[in-house]
Amino acid sequence: MAPPSPASQELIDLAWKQHPLTPHGFAATVTNVHIVLLVLTTIFIGLRIWARAWLFRELKIWGWDDTLAILSYGTFVPSCIFTILAARYGLATPDAELTAPLKARAALYTGYWQMHYAVSSNLVKAGIAVALLRLTITEKSYRHIILAILICTPIFTAAVLIVLIATCNPLGTQWDTDLGSCPVHVVMAYLSYIFTGFTVILDWACAIIPYLLLKDLEMRRRLKISLIVVLAFGSLAGICTIVRLPYLKYYLVEQDQLYGFANIVMWSSIENGIGIIAASLPPIRKLFRYYGTTKDRSSSHDRAGALQTIGGTPLSKNHVSTQLRNLSPRSTRRSDFGSQGSGPWNRLDGSSSSKENIIVL
Repeated sequence: MAPPSPASQELIDLAWKQHPLTPHGFAATVTNVHIVLLVLTTIFIGLRIWARAWLFRELKIWGWDDTLAILSYGTFVPSCIFTILAARYGLATPDAELTAPLKARAALYTGYWQMHYAVSSNLVKAGIAVALLRLTITEKSYRHIILAILICTPIFTAAVLIVLIATCNPLGTQWDTDLGSCPVHVVMAYLSYIFTGFTVILDWACAIIPYLLLKDLEMRRRLKISLIVVLAFGSLAGICTIVRLPYLKYYLVEQDQLYGFANIVMWSSIENGIGIIAASLPPIRKLFRYYGTTKDRSSSHDRAGALQTIGGTPLSKNHVSTQLRNLSPRSTRRSDFGSQGSGPWNRLDGSSSSKENIIVL
């Protein structure tokens, strides 16, 4: 990796001395969107940690999907911060309002954004895929699809990042060639379409596969609606990926490049933020069950283990047996369950053994 030329280094030094602009227009929109994403993802990740690591810690339900979610959030935060900084120096602003040093500094921040976004995006998708693998234990065809995408996407991303870091110095050269040398500038532009294709496939796979697994299951109407909402929300990430496709041309367009490229940055961050939030919804759902948002908190707690959703782990034991009280022959007297039961039952056959067990799933 060749060092920047004296002229390029002078531009870089001058760029770091620039005073920030006040974001307005599209730049203000980009800034506000990333602030909202930071707030929302922080809330949902915080609730996820509260539920998994503290509230239900005795159940030991913390999994690799939770660890990957935390790591994805840890790299998502700096990606948003670099975007907000870039918007204060020229990202999402037309060239007519910028000087060369301002454009250079915005390009430098954008390069830092790209590194963190690529890592965070792969981590959040890996977390969702790990959770999906738990759902598809008996569905080998689905597992093969998930594993293939889970392996290929990080390998492809890592290869692109290694080439970019090794050839473009500094990283912002991809968006401002005056900063230095970037021989793979054109190649990276075309590779962005391949990366987007991988992302679209994985985003929609993460939304469609759970639907195919759950559509034929018999469950309460309220539960099925909540799951459909979660899956529909997760599919928005795939929509954001498609929306940003027309803007990929700004990798090669020099006129108002930072203005056009802001669309790629914004929609990529929205996609990533939606993925982090959607992956946290099922674990957070357990909080509402825990605090008794249903009419019968006890029976709701027992039914928690009947269904395992994305990122979910049963809260109740799989096999809980409750012994019936002795009944006299021909008796139709009710026998109440203990705390683990779900309501009164009538024994219709008095000749049956009083030592039979009812299995509660």
